[in-house]
Parts: sequence; structure tokens; C-alpha cells
Amino acid sequence: MKNKSLFLVILIVGILGIGLTLTYYSYDNQYITLNNLYEAQVSDDKIVYDEVWKVVKQQAQVSEQYAESFKSIYLGMMDARYSKDSNATFKWIKEQNPEFSQDMYMKLMNTIESQRSKFTSVQRKLITYHQEISNLVKLWPSRIFVGGRPIPELKIVTSTKTENTFNTGKEDDMDVFEKK
Repeated sequence: MKNKSLFLVILIVGILGIGLTLTYYSYDNQYITLNNLYEAQVSDDKIVYDEVWKVVKQQAQVSEQYAESFKSIYLGMMDARYSKDSNATFKWIKEQNPEFSQDMYMKLMNTIESQRSKFTSVQRKLITYHQEISNLVKLWPSRIFVGGRPIPELKIVTSTKTENTFNTGKEDDMDVFEKK
């Protein structure tokens, strides 16, 4: 009888030990996976941020160059066509003159909006991974096994205006074309 009881106790302790070991490895693997996802997301955020500003800047440069070229061509054409003619005003009204297209500016505006949305999306993903790591480290029962692990610092890319707004609790209207 004693042998059976001893065997039963050893069996129960063994099963509990194996269960706790497997639980530890499960939470450890989950922590490592989430941490790796978080670090990869930080890298992805940098890539997307870089892409956002390169695309916007290059499209803005094309639009700016288009406006300058149009101005140069238009002024040269008007000067050559009408500078020596006394009835120039009447001809100008009757003739079909080139029109400045706003399509590039509309495309630039749409690009800015879509690229910023893309960046916001990857930032939200980063926040989600951070939250999952934090929950794993802080919540029961996983905190028993991985509670001492570090939670990565969450760095969100925002503007100075946003930081100031949240620090002061005040938001004032923003001038889109603010001159410095």
C-alpha cells in the first residue's frame, strides 16, 4: 500500500512538474514571439515612414516643377504671341489658351492622405503588439512565468503639435499652409 501511495505521489508530482514546465515554455515562446513581432514592426514602421516622406516629397517636387515649367512656357508663349500686337486683349479672349491642370495637385493630396493612413495603420499594429506583450507580462497566470521580462518601450511617431496638444490638453485650429 505504501508503495502504491508513494508511486501515486511521485506520479502526481511528475505530472505537475511536466505541466508546469510545458506551461513555462508555452509562455516563454509566446513572449519571444510577441517580442520578435514587436521588433519587426518597429523596423516596418521605419520603412513605411521613409516611404511616406519620399513619395510625398517626390510627388510635390514634380508638381512644383510642373507649375514652374507651365509658368515659364505660358509667359514665353504669351509674350511672343501678343507683345507686339495692339489687339492682343481681344485675341487672347477669343483664342484657346493652355490651361493649368490641377490634376497633379489632386494626386499629391490623395497620395498624402493615403500614405499617412498607411503609416497610421502600421503604428496601430505596433501599439497592438506592445499591448499583447504588456498583457502577457502583467496578467495572471502568465506573469508567474514571464512576469520579470522587460516590456519594450513604445515609441510612437507623432508631431510636436500633437505632443503639445496632449501635454496642454488644448487644441487650436491648425493652419494647413502655415508660413514660417
